[in-house]
Amino acid sequence: MDPQYELVQWLLICHKHPMHIRFHHSHLLYAAVLFVQVMLATHSLRAAAPQQGLRFADGEQILFLGDSITQDGRYVAFIETFLWAAYPHLDLTVMNMGVSAETVSNTTEPGHSRRPWVHDRVAPALRIAQPDWVFICYGMNDGNYYPSRRDIQRAYQTQMARLIEKIEITGARIVLLSPPPFDSASKPAKNLLPPGGDVYGYSQTYVHYDTTLVALGGLALGSFGDRVEQFVDIHTPLQDYITTARVQEPGYRYGDGVHPPLDGHLAFALAILEAMGENRQQAYDTLHQLTGVVLKTEAVGKKPAQGHEVLWKDLRTRFNHLSRLYRDHTLPRSRKKAPSLDEGVSKAREQAQVLRQRILEMLK
Repeated sequence: MDPQYELVQWLLICHKHPMHIRFHHSHLLYAAVLFVQVMLATHSLRAAAPQQGLRFADGEQILFLGDSITQDGRYVAFIETFLWAAYPHLDLTVMNMGVSAETVSNTTEPGHSRRPWVHDRVAPALRIAQPDWVFICYGMNDGNYYPSRRDIQRAYQTQMARLIEKIEITGARIVLLSPPPFDSASKPAKNLLPPGGDVYGYSQTYVHYDTTLVALGGLALGSFGDRVEQFVDIHTPLQDYITTARVQEPGYRYGDGVHPPLDGHLAFALAILEAMGENRQQAYDTLHQLTGVVLKTEAVGKKPAQGHEVLWKDLRTRFNHLSRLYRDHTLPRSRKKAPSLDEGVSKAREQAQVLRQRILEMLK
């Protein structure tokens, strides 16, 4: 049996039979979660040292798939902005095709309408994108906001394997991200439920739901870590960021506990860039110059460039319009008369040329 699966079973036993292990429950749960975190951190350190930065080549297409955090897309927009700034000689195309509420596992908690399923739209997404790289970020919705459950774990593993297989057929390289953290301190107490409940969900989330996400990340690493181009542990650096931000700014809120705030998206992007070989401080300085966004946890070396507010607004406007266009042409229930994809992409490329030139001038 997969050792990660055995770990999840222990987590399930802890939650489903607390009376049988009441003395050791908290210790066992903590040890199990800590074990997964250590494994994630160890693999992250091993995988975060590529020989030459991001290894992207001229003309490559980079696709992002994920749920509402990816549909929001600010972390993706930060990455795109950095690539334009750091690699002006490369013609790189970033495509954000995240969809709110989506899962890879095709599971939905009670009381919620059927969640979108990536397999319902991945074929047109891959056909449109023709990607050289695919970044995958699922898990937040896949756990259904419950304590760890074996049936959900199995669905997540099975359907993630199917997704990876479909992408592998295209020849694209895959970067698999762990689920990001859930921050219970940022969610209203009335929307949190303790262990032992019968029904959980987005509006009544298991208070320790983050342990479910840690276990999902461990399963992803154990099942696919050696199969994909790179596995990136997003959970650990973001959890560290939340903890440090709250020390420096008591009362700090990580969005609604599920969806990161703007600074959280910046931390998200920097974690990916660092894991793929970029210098984190240099990336932070560059993005701060261009957008003015700051982290709560560390100082920046340079001041924002003049006009950064307008640039960031223009970057986001273009990015959001293009992302919406991709959704209109890939979702199975999109409106019938979606705007022309060819025209929209052509216009976006023209806008990108202008924005890239503005970036270079602002960094002089």
